[in-house]
Amino acid sequence: MASPRIGRPGLRSPRGWLFLAFLGVWLYLASQLLRLYPARVAEIVVLPVLEVKEVLALTSGLGQLLFFGGLVAALWRANLAAGASSAGIRGLAFGVAGVGTLGVMEFALFLDWLGAPVNPIGVLAQTPVLDTGVIAGTALAFAGLASLVVGFAQSTDLFGRRERMVPAHATRKEETG
Repeated sequence: MASPRIGRPGLRSPRGWLFLAFLGVWLYLASQLLRLYPARVAEIVVLPVLEVKEVLALTSGLGQLLFFGGLVAALWRANLAAGASSAGIRGLAFGVAGVGTLGVMEFALFLDWLGAPVNPIGVLAQTPVLDTGVIAGTALAFAGLASLVVGFAQSTDLFGRRERMVPAHATRKEETG
């Protein structure tokens, strides 16, 4: 038996969150493309190549953070409007964990870039822990997105749950008809 769902019909569409995700995709794409040519970018902006690489890593991470944060929020709002299912709630938990992990890694990179004198998590920026954290955060965010999509599909009966839940005696009656 399916869990009860309560939809919230008064919610507005998640256009703002989707715009944030769209902005994040383009920031990520531009940063990644510019990272292919750090020497040329350094010439144009008159900065050392190492500084350009750090700034592009920051903007790339920020784009990833905006994308996942916007998409998780938009899908959660859609789940709420349709009637949140257990898969949607689980998706929100995974999505928030992924975006939170990515946020901590981005904050560590930012503090390292600033050269903050007291930087307890700056050690992350110089070890493989940073890469591991980014990979884990991305995986958690994708798991959250997948679960949110499944939850939305369940909440809206996208795959015809109502047809499967027709009482058995009604189908037998049609067969003997």
